[in-house]
This record gives sequence, C-alpha cells and structure tokens, in this order.
Amino acid sequence: MTKKQMKQVIFMGVGCVILLIAGIIYSLLFNDARWVKNMDMSNYVFSIKDIPMLIVGALIAIYVLYVTVIFFKNAFSKNFKDKNYSRTVSSYWGLCGIFGFLGFSGFWTYFEYGRIYPFVFFIFFGFFGFFFEGKLSHTLEDELFLENKRKAEINAYKVGFKLLFIVIWLMAIGMFSRNVEWCAIFMLISVSLIYALVIFLSNYLLYRYEKGE
Repeated sequence: MTKKQMKQVIFMGVGCVILLIAGIIYSLLFNDARWVKNMDMSNYVFSIKDIPMLIVGALIAIYVLYVTVIFFKNAFSKNFKDKNYSRTVSSYWGLCGIFGFLGFSGFWTYFEYGRIYPFVFFIFFGFFGFFFEGKLSHTLEDELFLENKRKAEINAYKVGFKLLFIVIWLMAIGMFSRNVEWCAIFMLISVSLIYALVIFLSNYLLYRYEKGE
C-alpha cells in the first residue's frame, strides 16, 4: 500500500469514527437510541429520524468495501515493473475459494429471515483458480503465453455461456414458475456458480496449456 493510499485509508477511517460517534449521540438524544440498542427488525418501521444513522452505516460499508478493494488490488498487483511478465500471486490465495462454502448459508438465512444475498458467496469458488495462477507467477508473457491466455479465456467463456443458456432455457420452460422466490434463488445461485466457474477455468486452462498437462 502506498503512502498516499495509507493516508486516505486513515483519513477516511477517522472520518467514519467521528461520524459514527456523532450518529450515536444523535440517536441517544433525539431518536430513542434506535440503531444503537438492539432492535426487533421484524417489527421495524422506518422513521425520518433514522436517516442519519442509516447514512453513517452506508458510509462505513462503503469504507470497508474501499479498504477491501485496495487490499486485493495491492495483493494481486505486479511485484515486478517489467510488463512482459505475468503478475506475481501466491498460490495460497487459492484457499480463499473456501469462502464459497458460505454460499450454503443462504438456505438458512432464507428460511429464517427470508434473505437470499448469502448465495452470492458461491462466487468465491472461483478463487480456487488463483492456485493455478500462482503456479504461473512471473512467467514471461511471450506470444505463446498470450495466445494460450486468450484461448483459455475464450474456452472458459464458452462454457459459461452454454451453462447460462441452459439456465435461461430452464426458466423459459417454467421451472419454479409457481414460486417467484425459488426462481430468484435458482437464478442467483446459477449465475454465481457460473461466474465462479469462468474465473476458475480461465486460470486452470491457462495452466494446462502452458504446462502441456
């Protein structure tokens, strides 16, 4: 992380802390401590007075997302200035694919709270592909490498589009047509897994083409 990025992260973090403290004080004094004390969300009714705390929460979420993006950007950035070499990535990043299993928690959150967003975590299965990218770290990007990379990406996209076509076709013939919620769940799970598969195959196929395995 550069000094400029470090200053931005610290400055934004301090700003979020100040806003959070101000929001808590406001809620305690003028909003009956809503969003500070435990709330029963099943009986929640929106109030205009909730807006300050909701804004603070949104800003903190944006800050966390920003820090996460900066972290991954620096983690996967090239450690070598020579642009003729592939980026250096540790094969251990492939272990992040384990987070894909969090997607199964979506079944629990759906039946308990009616929320389906955890199914998006299935995308993390694609991170297993970083294991193979790590095997090709700092590889000379000659014409053969670039050709294999294009070939791997094209074949990965072909598989992804074929699977997406099957999903759309299944929806078109009325799969889950009687239950809109299950239809949404099926689409979210399918798209997430297809996206993960494309990411994985892009790296795996490139590794196979380069190593001739």
